[in-house]
Parts: sequence; structure tokens; C-alpha cells
Amino acid sequence: MRVSTSTINSMATGSISNSYSKYLDVLNKINSGKNFTKVSQNVPDATKVLKLDNQLNKLNDYQDNIKAATNEMNLAYDVLGDITEQLNGIDSLILEASNASTTPESAKAIKTSIQSKLETIVDKMNSKYMDNYIFSGTFTEHQAYVINDDGTISYNGSPTKDGARNLTISEGTTFTYNQTGESILGEDGADSFFSQMKELTELLDQDKLDYTKIREKLDIVDKTRSNVINTQGTYSAKVSKLDTTLNINSDTINTLTGDKADLEEIDIIKLATDLSNAMTNLQASYKVGTTVLSSASLLDYI
Repeated sequence: MRVSTSTINSMATGSISNSYSKYLDVLNKINSGKNFTKVSQNVPDATKVLKLDNQLNKLNDYQDNIKAATNEMNLAYDVLGDITEQLNGIDSLILEASNASTTPESAKAIKTSIQSKLETIVDKMNSKYMDNYIFSGTFTEHQAYVINDDGTISYNGSPTKDGARNLTISEGTTFTYNQTGESILGEDGADSFFSQMKELTELLDQDKLDYTKIREKLDIVDKTRSNVINTQGTYSAKVSKLDTTLNINSDTINTLTGDKADLEEIDIIKLATDLSNAMTNLQASYKVGTTVLSSASLLDYI
């Protein structure tokens, strides 16, 4: 059976084209640094890479959440430390005022000093991280505490039972990273810290001082200071947990990034060999193809 000239031409050009395609494929991998740039070039591995990218994006979002929560809690911890200092100062002033040698005039000066420290505490409790008031629960756009026209100080955030702010820190794990002002200083009412301090300033404003009642206010300061310090401990424990989760996520990210690189990134040493082989094959195809095509052209004249 005689093979036609067109068939010979097709076989020769096909061989050259195939060799050239393989050469270009290796060259493109080297230039791009990737084993494939389209899903169609390697569907199984490309699909795995897409899944890995999705996992890595989620993990990076978790890491951002952890870092933001950690920064806010570290700020809250420092703020509570400042508040403890103010409470210590109020404690000392109450001791001074409760001394029987304290005159009404001296008590009024002490009252002014205490009011100044209370204003500082309010200012500290109204601290913000980014655009959020950190002790206002879920009412982050509102100041946690306001000083009313009558001099009373009231909580302005969300109730503690509805005040949890949560972030996702790992797959299926949410984390509460805030404390409300009322969980630290007590709910508004006669026994709250600020209500008791209002009573204290009124006692210090009397012409006849009741030293016993003044001294009794040490208990509310001590209770509040203990609660503030305990809240600092809560923040510290939460930050520690987040640090652990951050490290676990980081290890997972490194593993998945390595898996992705194994699928996606080239082995330059192997491809250098492949390129040399592809070039050799291409040159051989050109040589054989040129000879075949020349012979085929000659047959046209026989």
C-alpha cells in the first residue's frame, strides 16, 4: 500500500510540532516558575492548589483576627493597670479623709482630688481600639461611661449578657475577647462603684464629717480593685490562649504552603535537564522532518 505525499508531510510536521510544543512547555514552566498556570494544564494538581489556597486564605483571616483581638486585649490590660493606680490613690485619700484630724475644709480638697481620679477612671474606661470603645460590649460606637449633669456616672454600653464580641480564630472556633464595663465596675445601682463614690464625695462635702461612713467606702474600692485585677488576669489568660492558637495556625500555614509549593512550583534542576532533552528532540525532529519533507517533495515529480 502506497503512502500518500500528504500523509508523509502530515506525519513529519506533526512530529516537529509535537517536539516544539514539549520544548515550549518546559520553557514556559521555567519562565513562569510554575508547573502550570491554567487549571486545564493539570486539572488534578490545579484543583488541589485551589483547595489549598482556600484553606490558606481562611487561616490568614484567622491570624488577622487573632492579632486584632490580642492588640485590643493588651490595650485593655494596660488600661486596667492605670485604673488600679487611680483606685490606689482613692484608697489613700479615703484613709486620709477618715482620720479624725481631717477638717471639713481638708475633706473638701480631698473630695476634689477624688473627683479628679474618678474622671480619669471614666476617661480610661472610655478607651478606644481603632474605632471601637473597648469596654462598651457590643455598643462599640458608644462611650462606656457618661458623666451626667447631676454628677452621677452611668454605664452606657450593652448589658454584659449581650455584650460578648467574638472572632473566629480557627476552623469552627469562636473566641470572646472583650469585657464590659459593668462586668468590671458593677451594674448601675446603689451598690455600684460610681454610685458609692458619689456618696463618698457627698460625705466629704458635709460640714460635720462622719469618719466611720467615709472609712466604709474603702470596702467598695477594695472590691473594685480586686475585680479589676482579676479582669487583668482574664485578659492575660486569653492572650496566652490566642498566642498558642496563633502558633498552631502558623505551623499549619507553613505545612500547607509547602504542600502548595510541591504541587505548583518547578524543580529547576529537573527542568534544566528536561529543557536540554526537549531541545535535543526538537533538533532531531527538525533534521528528520526536513529530510522526510524533501523526499516527499521529490516524489511529487516521480
